[in-house]
Amino acid sequence: MKYKILTALTIFLAFLPYAKIFAQTNIQSELNKILATENVEQRIILADTFCAKLADMIKSGIKAEKIDAPQRVSQLFSQDKNAGIYTWSIPAERGMYKYYGIVKSAKGIFILQDINLKNEYMTDEKFANGKWYGAVYYDIIETDLNGKKAYTLLGNDLKGILSNKKIIDVLTFDNDGKPVFGAEIFEKPNHFRLVFEYNARSAMYLQYDTEKKMIIYSFLVPVNPYFEGDYRFYVADISYDGLIYRNGKWTFVENVTLEKKVK
Repeated sequence: MKYKILTALTIFLAFLPYAKIFAQTNIQSELNKILATENVEQRIILADTFCAKLADMIKSGIKAEKIDAPQRVSQLFSQDKNAGIYTWSIPAERGMYKYYGIVKSAKGIFILQDINLKNEYMTDEKFANGKWYGAVYYDIIETDLNGKKAYTLLGNDLKGILSNKKIIDVLTFDNDGKPVFGAEIFEKPNHFRLVFEYNARSAMYLQYDTEKKMIIYSFLVPVNPYFEGDYRFYVADISYDGLIYRNGKWTFVENVTLEKKVK
């Protein structure tokens, strides 16, 4: 009897890595099928179903942690693993993208709804009840805000045709553990998030420097004075500004020296 139990346990443990590979292969295959679907409406329907399946996978863990998913899905976590955010995009119509997001906290899992469908800035609004300024995030910075944890997120927004955007948004949780996006954490008045728009053929630097403990970003200028105020024609010059966290606010710092090589 003991031998049978030991044999079954050995087989089960040996199968675990293959089960993970199988799950990841299925997800990647499903994502590839979505991306290959030419009809936009059908593609979005498949993408919505894909999001629900991914949420079910994320539910299985107690803590927010990395799952076996395609590299196209960004996965970011707080240091204590009590908060995680998963974001990705699917090509929509006219060269634009639809964004998907899932947040996991100690209180549960929440599928996000991208409400920025008109490609607006929406810097003066907070979003709750699963609503969200859609973006794919690539960095998370943990800070304290009025005695609570706040997670500053750096991301990309490719909703435009002629321009792209970089986003600095903030994730917090209300008393029920539900996600809230946007916070009074910026020195700039009436801004709950920051949005930088620039020409789609250009590139912009926006990174958190762990040594300086500062968010550093490119200074943007119009390609011609004629385009002053039309950010679709703004590009990065050779200078950088920054934001440093002081007294509960991301505070502006002018003319920052960028020591690391820009990729």
